[in-house]
Amino acid sequence: MTKKLSFLFLSFFCVFGWNSISAQQIEVDDLQVKTIPNAEHVCVLDPTDVNAHLHIRPSREMQQKIQAGATTASFEVDFGISTGNSCGDTAWPADAINAFEYALDIWGLHLQSDVSLKVQAVWREFDTGPEGGVTLGSAGPYQGVVVQSSAVGEPNTYYSLAQITAMTGVAIREQLQNPVDYDISVNINCDFRNWYFGTDANTPANLIDFVTVVIHEVGHGIGYFGTMVAPEDEENESEFLGTAEWGLGNPPAPVILDRFAVDGSSVPLLNENVYPNPSEDLYQALTGQRAGVFFDGNETRGTLDGELAKLYSPSEWSPGSSFSHVDQQTFSGTVNALMRPQMDRAQAIHSPGPLFCGMLADMGWPLGIGCLSFLAADAVIALDRRVVDYGVTNAGEVLEEKLIISSDTSSVETMSGAVEIDDDNFTIVGNNNFSLEPGESTEITILYRPRVERRHSTTMSVFHNAKNEQSPISVPLRGEALEVEKIVKLDQSYPNPVVPENPAPKIPFALSEDAHVLLDLYTVHGQRVQTLVNSMQQSGRYEVEVDMNGLSSGVYIYRIVVGDQVRSRKLLFFN
Repeated sequence: MTKKLSFLFLSFFCVFGWNSISAQQIEVDDLQVKTIPNAEHVCVLDPTDVNAHLHIRPSREMQQKIQAGATTASFEVDFGISTGNSCGDTAWPADAINAFEYALDIWGLHLQSDVSLKVQAVWREFDTGPEGGVTLGSAGPYQGVVVQSSAVGEPNTYYSLAQITAMTGVAIREQLQNPVDYDISVNINCDFRNWYFGTDANTPANLIDFVTVVIHEVGHGIGYFGTMVAPEDEENESEFLGTAEWGLGNPPAPVILDRFAVDGSSVPLLNENVYPNPSEDLYQALTGQRAGVFFDGNETRGTLDGELAKLYSPSEWSPGSSFSHVDQQTFSGTVNALMRPQMDRAQAIHSPGPLFCGMLADMGWPLGIGCLSFLAADAVIALDRRVVDYGVTNAGEVLEEKLIISSDTSSVETMSGAVEIDDDNFTIVGNNNFSLEPGESTEITILYRPRVERRHSTTMSVFHNAKNEQSPISVPLRGEALEVEKIVKLDQSYPNPVVPENPAPKIPFALSEDAHVLLDLYTVHGQRVQTLVNSMQQSGRYEVEVDMNGLSSGVYIYRIVVGDQVRSRKLLFFN
């Protein structure tokens, strides 16, 4: 769930497999950091005049998880105050804050991060565009980072602060030589008058859904941006030189999105034998003159039935829109419409959607349960058991069990997933996500920590992107705790009273440790009728059946002796 920070906005800088490393392993010298040029223009999102009447809500399961705070990534957001402009120095409206936090909760279900991600939310005025256009919002990461001396991510490739934090499990913003306060900055137009702040995904005609815009902008902030750019003519800023270039630093290095960009013939745009950097050829490709620009990733292909994802490449370069969005026309009116460069009215997309989740997976983002539910990889999942039973212990003790998750050798693709438990009596040790190549397996360690005497049960959810089983797989967890230092618990027999139609009642009892058990049945006058158990028994729960045939009606006593602990109860029999 989101948390609000009390410090104020001081200054504004717009700037599948992964390996987790600890904070102690990351030194300042390991981090190669570059400010993202013009990051405030990573996305310049404009509204259209189209009433799309498209309403995509989170599933009921996802809504329940949002309400329960069961997210796999958390965000801390600083709303501060608005910048000094025509909107005035007033704080964010309460309904805008509520909608913003709801959007972050949706992201919290689709991403996986052990470290809270910090967001700066700026309520500000935007300049009117050259043709009178309105900008709804913009966003970007604070900086691009390479962890040089580790196996995190692609070599010599920049990632957003948010993504490198999620990949390493370390608050990288705090490890920088010049630490920063935020991972992401999101700007929203305070002067736009047609916002819909509801969270029900029922946006009326002519209004723009605020939640959808925030989800879109955060998508850029977490790393959906490229360095492909067409320089402007310094003498005429409305004209371009007709060349394009990419990269951060000298020599230039790409960001992760750049690595997946190809032309219509599947030639990578980073192939300098075909597209020198900079060059007119690259500009032609980015403006659609080489049969379009596409994102080519395995997970992304899987969401589009094997097709490449077309990126926005209008015939004239559009700063803040070209390349770092999916194609406007191709994905309009679809579940994948979120990351287009323009936002329709009467449209609510409260989900990243399968396409964007696929792109994030290809770029190496650790994914949460929401995205994993979209990605059905050509992989086969197997569990070594479908129930985890801890048996009986005592309150305050800790029991450990392991669940082995495997990617079958018949798998073709990497299988990714995460496990989740929402019960304080059961906890997962270590990382709760996994990424397995065909034939690989991982052990998930689950602890049972009962605090009070009672039987405990819950369900562990195994979210995955395999094709052979629906995600999530539910694995029941159960255990029982007796009072501290109590070895045996004797429960009431059932049925009670016993009638001729059912003359074989059962006597339940539980042992918290291996012990010799003596269980006898007596008349109410103390005469022993039967010895039911007289042997060593392992810890656990038992039910002993009693044959009442031949006995007279009346009250009987059953007594159990375990060490120096003696328990007894009554049984009523009608013959």
